[in-house]
Amino acid sequence: MHSLEPSGFAEFDRMAATFRRTRDLLDVLSATNELSAAATEVIATETLPHVEDIEEGFRVWLRAGTVELAELRALISRAGIGTNGSHGAAEKRAALIEAMHEVGLAGRAEIVPAPARALAALAHARLVFALLPQTPAEAVHFPAGRRTYADISAPRRPAELAERIEELERSLWAVATSRAPRLTDASYRRTYGFFDTAARISGSQFLAG
Repeated sequence: MHSLEPSGFAEFDRMAATFRRTRDLLDVLSATNELSAAATEVIATETLPHVEDIEEGFRVWLRAGTVELAELRALISRAGIGTNGSHGAAEKRAALIEAMHEVGLAGRAEIVPAPARALAALAHARLVFALLPQTPAEAVHFPAGRRTYADISAPRRPAELAERIEELERSLWAVATSRAPRLTDASYRRTYGFFDTAARISGSQFLAG
């Protein structure tokens, strides 16, 4: 494992350490098809909670952003929440945004201010997704296939972003439950690539450049 120099920003250093530890344990998993109890603990207590922060940031961002009605409707449908009948476009948008609000508040007792940590996690994730296909060959660590992530396109629409976030969570849960990944699995490769890129752009050399 490589040591990380502190950046002076505690939250950024926390995320950088999580990305590096996750990428390192995925390397070990790919080589051995085994995950130690300590590695499972990292995924359960650090990596998955970070992905949950990304998901929460996405819901807050979606409510605040401008999204087409059809896309809002599709996202609500995926969340398993129905909306009552409404007539005009403004009413339909209001109903769908309210449904997203219900998703965001699921399991929470009261309305709280927009979570800065979650929004920061989402902003960082969007940067990672954008930079992933531009990773230079020498910085690609995935242990199979060509040294490139150029074929992993960045999500362009909110629905695509939601799918990629959910994919991260599914892949990590599979790993945490001792299901050894196949290196030919495109979903696992995208997840590995996310943490590979996140670890790279969180390093001191990248920041200095």
